[in-house]
Amino acid sequence: MEPEEPQAALYDFLYRDAGRLASYYAQLFSGRLTSLEETDTIRDSADKGGKLNLQVVAGDIKSTQENVQSQKRVIDPHDLITTDVLVGLLDRGSVANDVGAAAHGTLVMAEGTLTFVDSFMLEMAASSLDTVLPRPKTQEERNSQAGLKWLKAMLQKIEFPSAFILHTRDGQAVAGTVKNLGMEEPISTYYFRHGAGGLPGVFTVGIKEVSTETSELALPELLAGTAQAAQALRTLFFPAEAVMITPLALFRKL
Repeated sequence: MEPEEPQAALYDFLYRDAGRLASYYAQLFSGRLTSLEETDTIRDSADKGGKLNLQVVAGDIKSTQENVQSQKRVIDPHDLITTDVLVGLLDRGSVANDVGAAAHGTLVMAEGTLTFVDSFMLEMAASSLDTVLPRPKTQEERNSQAGLKWLKAMLQKIEFPSAFILHTRDGQAVAGTVKNLGMEEPISTYYFRHGAGGLPGVFTVGIKEVSTETSELALPELLAGTAQAAQALRTLFFPAEAVMITPLALFRKL
């Protein structure tokens, strides 16, 4: 099911990647918009007349006095950059609606129910790995637990990013990480408002990311182990079938 493209409306932006949006704006419109200036000019003129009477020449004398008032306003473009970029990309046909079928590096758009997870919650989940481990009964289970304990030790040294998961109406999951500076408000505020529930009717536009299988890469043994740990980290925190994207914006229509 394809999401409906947003029409001209008022948008509530939950997240923006300001750096990428400014870069795309400069590429689309041949420069970076830093401010808008508007100037209003009011002209007021008055005629003054008099009589000229000489022996040879007779007539009227008229002069015009003009007053000019000018008012200048400097406007912060704020979300104009974001909306111009998104509308520009949609108008150019650069954004795909079918997230699943899109190729790596394609700009995609999806709509669904949004759940945020901040870095603190991810750290808490990582620290609780021991509590979900069953008592090992076989050598295979002992080896698995040893791997999880090693993973937990590694996770304690990682600086976790904040993340989001968007569940679409056709059951697809779209996920990715977000920069805390790009959030309109702290993620913790969504916990207070929605608890374990999500925020419906949210759109995202972002870049689809498809990773190359590590089996296709010739990696040294140490790096191969690191790649496996990275895959385990992704599996821990995101649905296995989730489509990963780098979001440009998360927003809803009002």
